[in-house]
Amino acid sequence: MKTITRSPAVKNSHGVTINFQTDPESFLKITPTELMKLAPRMKPYLRDTMPRWPDIVDAADWLREELGISKSIWGDACLAMGREQVAIAVAIVSAKPQSHFRGSAGAYFHGMVSRAKKGELHLARTICGMRAQH
Repeated sequence: MKTITRSPAVKNSHGVTINFQTDPESFLKITPTELMKLAPRMKPYLRDTMPRWPDIVDAADWLREELGISKSIWGDACLAMGREQVAIAVAIVSAKPQSHFRGSAGAYFHGMVSRAKKGELHLARTICGMRAQH
């Protein structure tokens, strides 16, 4: 049986209560392998064909540079959303064509972080949409 670790709810710097779960497979219904298939730009940054969540987070940290996401925004996002969700958000951004962005991929990600801080970011819906396109 798999145990889900749930951290206590905390308020972020904007006063929004965030409930962290440490198992994205449970609350977002996605595995690292599926995320890799939905966001293939992440593959070159992975050392294993069967990655775990720590591998995905490390790969997303490398990929963020390619996407123009600053280290400071990455850190802010990790505080607001948790590392695994940030990795998923970076993967989502990497899967979008350049024409999707009004400005840059980094600016788009910054907007995602702003929505997360307000409790308005819904990664599960985006993942469902990505699945439908594949």
